[in-house]
Amino acid sequence: MMHSSYSPILITFSVIIFILSIYTSFILVERILDGLRSHKIFWIITGAFVMATGLFSFHFIAIIAHHIAFPLNYNLEILIMSFLFALMSSFAAFLTLYVSQLTKAKTCLCVFIIASGIFLLHYSAILAMDEPLIIQFSSLSFGLTIVLASVFAILTVMMFKQIRDRTAHTFTRAGGNAILLGITIFALQYVGMGAIEILPHDHYERGPTDIDTFTLGIILSSTSSLIIIITLFIAWFDYRSLQKQKQLINQIKHSEMRYRDLVEYSPEPLLVHDGKRILFVNDICIKCLRASDKYEIIGKPMEDFIHPDYHRIAKLHVKNLSDQKQVDFTEMKFVALDGSLIDVEMKSFPIVFEHKPAIQLIVRDITEQKKVKRELEDKQQRYSSLFDNNPDPVFLLNSNGIFQDVNASGGNLIDYTKEELLQMSYQEVVDTANLDVAIDKFKKTISGKPQAFELDVKARNGSIIPVNITTIPITIEGEITGIFGISKDLTKEKEALRQIKHLAYTDQLTGLPNRRWFYQHLSEVINRSEEYPNSLAILVIDFDDFKDINDLLGHHMGDTFLKHVAKKLQNSVREQDQIARIGGDEFIITLENVTREEAEQVAERILDVMNQPVDLAGNDLIITLSIGISIHHNCSIQVETLIKQADLAMYLAKQKGKNNYQFYNDQLNEKVKRRLYLENALRKSIENNELTLYYQPQVELSTRKLVGLEALLRWNLEDEHVSPAEFIPIAEKTGLIVPIGEWILREACRQISRWKDHPYLHVPVSVNVSARQLVEPSFTKRIYQILMEESIDPKYLKLEITESVMMDIEDSTSIVEELHALGLKIAIDDFGTGYSSLHLITSLDFETLKIDKTLVDIHNKRKMHVLKAIIQSMDRPVVIEGIETEEEFQVLKDFNAIGQGYYFARPLPPEKL
Repeated sequence: MMHSSYSPILITFSVIIFILSIYTSFILVERILDGLRSHKIFWIITGAFVMATGLFSFHFIAIIAHHIAFPLNYNLEILIMSFLFALMSSFAAFLTLYVSQLTKAKTCLCVFIIASGIFLLHYSAILAMDEPLIIQFSSLSFGLTIVLASVFAILTVMMFKQIRDRTAHTFTRAGGNAILLGITIFALQYVGMGAIEILPHDHYERGPTDIDTFTLGIILSSTSSLIIIITLFIAWFDYRSLQKQKQLINQIKHSEMRYRDLVEYSPEPLLVHDGKRILFVNDICIKCLRASDKYEIIGKPMEDFIHPDYHRIAKLHVKNLSDQKQVDFTEMKFVALDGSLIDVEMKSFPIVFEHKPAIQLIVRDITEQKKVKRELEDKQQRYSSLFDNNPDPVFLLNSNGIFQDVNASGGNLIDYTKEELLQMSYQEVVDTANLDVAIDKFKKTISGKPQAFELDVKARNGSIIPVNITTIPITIEGEITGIFGISKDLTKEKEALRQIKHLAYTDQLTGLPNRRWFYQHLSEVINRSEEYPNSLAILVIDFDDFKDINDLLGHHMGDTFLKHVAKKLQNSVREQDQIARIGGDEFIITLENVTREEAEQVAERILDVMNQPVDLAGNDLIITLSIGISIHHNCSIQVETLIKQADLAMYLAKQKGKNNYQFYNDQLNEKVKRRLYLENALRKSIENNELTLYYQPQVELSTRKLVGLEALLRWNLEDEHVSPAEFIPIAEKTGLIVPIGEWILREACRQISRWKDHPYLHVPVSVNVSARQLVEPSFTKRIYQILMEESIDPKYLKLEITESVMMDIEDSTSIVEELHALGLKIAIDDFGTGYSSLHLITSLDFETLKIDKTLVDIHNKRKMHVLKAIIQSMDRPVVIEGIETEEEFQVLKDFNAIGQGYYFARPLPPEKL
């Protein structure tokens, strides 16, 4: 019969060994989970073996302690199997540390394996006893054994997961967990023993060499404890080693973090590569290479970001660094991701990056710097080009007025070398007469005010050169350090201005002063005339019938005549008298401080000299002239008034038979007043509605049929009918004929429009056009506008142009062509008044020829033959003016012409026509 017996010592040992093994296992778990551990599977196997040893030792010693009074025999194979169950359970626990993702399914599997291992360990160890026994599977103890095995497994997995998740990693917490598991396994062991019933049997007696059960328990306990303690010490030493390693690694990490912080926040682009590919870039480098993030750069070949022209230099840098040679700062061109080129200055040096040799580049973007440098160089070149190659003298002065620089043109102007000028002051090259001006302008410029002025400079040989100078202050950092000057030689311009002035005030034909000079001179004379005791006299001279010379001998001989008489006039006046040609054959003389008698003497001398024959192309010509004299002692008189008075006196001389002189008198004064009055009134005549058009019929002589009308201007001024013979010359001379002529054209067109449905009066209307109108550039355009605005057919408007205006065939042809292009008809007026030319009427394209009434003399057979010959030779209508009597009508009615005159009707207003 076998009785149970217990050994408290062995039981205590068994519990301590198990707790110690579990604690050691937890310590090993800490080592396994250390981030620096590289061979984790080895430590998992070691930990599982230590835990299995503890579990197996606990169970085996507990069995020994339970049967301490009897020697026991064991089945070795079953014991080995029991140890393997312990190892299986322990390995399943440690496997939770190795699995990357511990899912619920994997966790439950581990719990099942651990619980099964513990359960099988317990009962296989009991079955290893070579004793008869019965396991009571239906007992409460057996069921509790399964529950406790499951609790142990759950606790073990939970504790391992806590360690895995870093929620429990202190030695104190590891000890507490070991005690908790020890209590659980202790309860499982002794509850499980309750499900075992050992059958009665006899034990063999122990021999003298046999080891008693207690001693075996002590040996097993000591051996297990020694293994666990040795393992614990190894773990502790490993922990110390790892701590030192961690400390070193942490220092390295901190150093690397500081390095990365330094690199990341560096104001310069930094880049790390291994000779081929890029390993690291900081934020500023990412922006420099136009990337959105570092992953667009890291991993790419370094050559992708280096311009092909610099690949050889980059490879040489890598080789030199590999050979431990120094590499200096080098300029290169990087290629950004967007293809743009970046000028950089780069420094390379070797480093260790992530435990591997690498090359770090410190990059400085000098694109803007290079751009500024290029711009500065470009500006410097442009400045040098502008300065050195400027055709005008350019110079620099310091604040003391000493030349700092001067171009070749400046030296050439005054015949000094650049080296000589750089030793001189500006005052040394300025003419003494202009020195005060030069000093004043220099002071104003150096005070910050640019200046532009003219002065004279001295050349080496003493010659004076007029120049225009512009000076500009040179300001550097807010301080004026000198003056920049540009000068221009005015010698040619001054000479050109003198020539222009000479041309502007000189008559090119005779060499005498012209109208412009005379008006300016006369104004000056009038202003100082009050200083004279005597009067100021103006003589206007006009040659009589000068046009006959041009007509007979040509304009060239007319010009020769004017040159000749101009010299004779100069010889006829006093030395202090001034003579000018004011146009055509008209001259004017100023006599200052003279009496009336002295003015008469000068006029008589001129007549005597000029009445001498003039040899012109082998012809002795005697040309007479008319002189008008205006004499005054009044400084307030106007230039125009003085000349008009002399002009009126000259016309009086012509009226008195020519070749004489006349003084301006009161009678002429009344004429002047009348003329001025009419001129002023005429200016307002259109505005005051004082002008009207009368119309005189043009009748076909053979049928008495109305074929046309001539529009004639009438002026009613304050109930006075002013004669056209009086106001038309005024309008011609003042230019008022231009707006008045336009009014006539528009009014005639309006009347044509009113008559367009009239049974008799819808006929062409003739309008006289003056020479002043024809020379207006916009004359044709204005007629076109009037025709369009009044909506009339151009064929009903006929323009009458005097034959004297048409003498210039070339210009007249052009004008006539423009008018014909508008659809207008042209009539040559006043034919037969002294300039009649068959060449004129055969060369011009016109529709109607109007014969002046001076040719209508029925009692003069020669005139009638000429009139008949003209009419018969014309293939177009001819209008005979001035038919006033029945007798004239009867003679002319068979001439196949058109008649106009008082015989048919006087000019009438439209409503009476």
